[in-house]
Amino acid sequence: MSKILIESSLKSNNEIHYFKGKGIKNNNKIIYQDEKVQTKIVIDNIITIERKSDYKLILNLKEGIKLKGKYINNYGTFIIETIMTKFIKKENEYEITYKLMVDEKEIDTFTYKLKFSLDT
Repeated sequence: MSKILIESSLKSNNEIHYFKGKGIKNNNKIIYQDEKVQTKIVIDNIITIERKSDYKLILNLKEGIKLKGKYINNYGTFIIETIMTKFIKKENEYEITYKLMVDEKEIDTFTYKLKFSLDT
């Protein structure tokens, strides 16, 4: 397990959110606290992005394949779907573009960028 410095951005059609801070990397898993939201990303055969606060969002991503995920909040559990349209993996850097859908309707397209380095 390594302590890391993180720079991330999440861009949709209407807004962009930036984060700069610290996190933990353990093999193919990165965990960090973005304001009040715990974010976990696992890079494997299927990429999983999980965000937890007063809600829980689980996205499962694989390039070109529609996968199901969950959005859980005070009103219940909702099934969401994603299709990853782009995945770029460089040394200590990921870029993931995906479409988010609910009930077969496209909600938005997101681009998530994550850069990290060892915290010395």
